[in-house]
Amino acid sequence: MTIKNIAPALARIALIIGLGFATFVRADDLQSSAPMKELAEIKERFAPDKRLELFDYQFIGEESEKRVEVETTSPDAHAAVKLLAEKRPDWKISVTLLPEENDELDGRWRALVRFSVIQLRVAPDYSAECGTQALMGAPLRVLKKAGKGWLLVQNFDGYLGYTTAGSVVRLSENEFHAWREAPRLVCTANYGEILLAPNPDSPSISDLAPNDVLVWKDQKTDGDYYQVETPDGRVGWVLRSALMEWNEWLATRKLTAENVIASARRLLGRPYVWGGTSAKGVDCSGLVNFAFYTNGYNILRDVSQIQREGVDLDVSQGWKNLIPGDLLLFGTRRADGSLRLRHVGIYIGDGRFIHSATYVHESSLDPNSPDYDEGNATELQKAVRMIGAPETPHFHPISSNAFFNL
Repeated sequence: MTIKNIAPALARIALIIGLGFATFVRADDLQSSAPMKELAEIKERFAPDKRLELFDYQFIGEESEKRVEVETTSPDAHAAVKLLAEKRPDWKISVTLLPEENDELDGRWRALVRFSVIQLRVAPDYSAECGTQALMGAPLRVLKKAGKGWLLVQNFDGYLGYTTAGSVVRLSENEFHAWREAPRLVCTANYGEILLAPNPDSPSISDLAPNDVLVWKDQKTDGDYYQVETPDGRVGWVLRSALMEWNEWLATRKLTAENVIASARRLLGRPYVWGGTSAKGVDCSGLVNFAFYTNGYNILRDVSQIQREGVDLDVSQGWKNLIPGDLLLFGTRRADGSLRLRHVGIYIGDGRFIHSATYVHESSLDPNSPDYDEGNATELQKAVRMIGAPETPHFHPISSNAFFNL
């Protein structure tokens, strides 16, 4: 290249670099613009916990077009974004309320769990960790499709997770209404089976876990057996001693310390399972979830969530101010004084508690006890009393849970 040609070439290169830098700065400016900051504020206000509410927003097309699409499960956030869109007419801000406004679901966003226990994962992949579990007959909301064969769903306790499409049965509103009005049965045994015929030698078509829900098929019985129907239409027979009628189950739930502790003790010796909330295995907060649900109450799923509700208790003197049924929260404090909670147990009295760590067992906070748990005792940071605490959107009787109703 001659010297004569170098100057124009350098000028073109400088222009290209300059345009590229200008585009970069413009995109960066858009990301930090007032509307984007307002979206972040809406998310923080109405959907701060991504385990319970979805709020996603992203640029669509060229960022210079100022087109942003928002998806959320929060009606309040949905309304706030609508107002923002009106306030910022120079931006093209659209918002979809999931699942009701998700057209790809064709109105079939109600769902029931097909199997005794399913995993709800943190990502749509078999290798993703299990965030929680859901039980047969549990009502879910399908929020959207997520890749090939996966669905993003919300469990009745509010927890979000991904499951395979084949793990649930999607329903229309009419189909869900029919299920809700049908006579239902709840598994109350620690283990059960659905048999092909009403005799003990019959082949099994499914196992059952405590709190699984089935339809009482034609309200038919045969000797010691109920005829049942699974959410996916399989018909079989279950021992009557393993089941209770749904309405009777609801009416007989009593959230007392004695009942919560007895329910937790049903799982003694069961293995610690990360994300587990069923009798097949539980993690520490899963044990709490199981004990409260068995007694008819919805409670938040994770340790960090549990500590936000209930009545705070003074643990400066160890267990002196505690009563059976209180929840013990263990962890450490960060440099700024905030809590980093890692474990939860149910207080059972006399300095003892039941928890899931390696397996479900009882331990003691008392250094003189043979069951002394030094690791947890020295990291008791907080305790909350849920039994008798005010009801909240996430702590309430199952009978008033919106997912079980229309």
